[in-house]
Amino acid sequence: PSPALRGAAGAVPLMSRVPSQVKRKLNLETDHQYIAESLPVGRGRARNPTKGAKSPGEKSRYETSLNLTTKRFLELLSQSPDGVVDLNWAAEVLKVQKRRIYDITNVLEGIQLITKKSKNHIQWLGSQATVGAPGRHRLLEKELRELQAAERQLDDLIQTCTVQLRLLTEDPTNQHAAYVTCQDLRSIVDPSEQMVMVIKA
Repeated sequence: PSPALRGAAGAVPLMSRVPSQVKRKLNLETDHQYIAESLPVGRGRARNPTKGAKSPGEKSRYETSLNLTTKRFLELLSQSPDGVVDLNWAAEVLKVQKRRIYDITNVLEGIQLITKKSKNHIQWLGSQATVGAPGRHRLLEKELRELQAAERQLDDLIQTCTVQLRLLTEDPTNQHAAYVTCQDLRSIVDPSEQMVMVIKA
């Protein structure tokens, strides 16, 4: 048997005599396990806060779409008395990049609806009714709704007057006075502008 197992005086137990190579191997294994366990946690924490997040000043895709920008640009054209618009000013008002404005003006110039007055100024060549069509359409719809409401109100008044007249003429207490006299006819202020029909019964 080895001296370490005999437990002799001055002998060092076997487990305390761990070779340096074994200690190094244990340290490497411990470090490897620590690194392997810490990496996924770090990656997960780095991705979650920014996943799907938008900056406070970021606009939606619809707000920056060329379709919406074109409509708003045409509204600016309709508000211009002479149809001339400064492209730099339009880009500031619409809060879009200037190249977006150029995309719109290039198309409008290609179909001969605008012309360039200078480098940064364009003028509308189409009719005022065309450029202001959306606003004019909304105005006409509003007027139509108001006229329809007035027509319904007049119909209600006519129906009310018809009912009241029938009740008045059919009331036995009023039948004895259901006539007009010649003096009543002569009292008409201007009979030339009115048609008066007299029925003798």
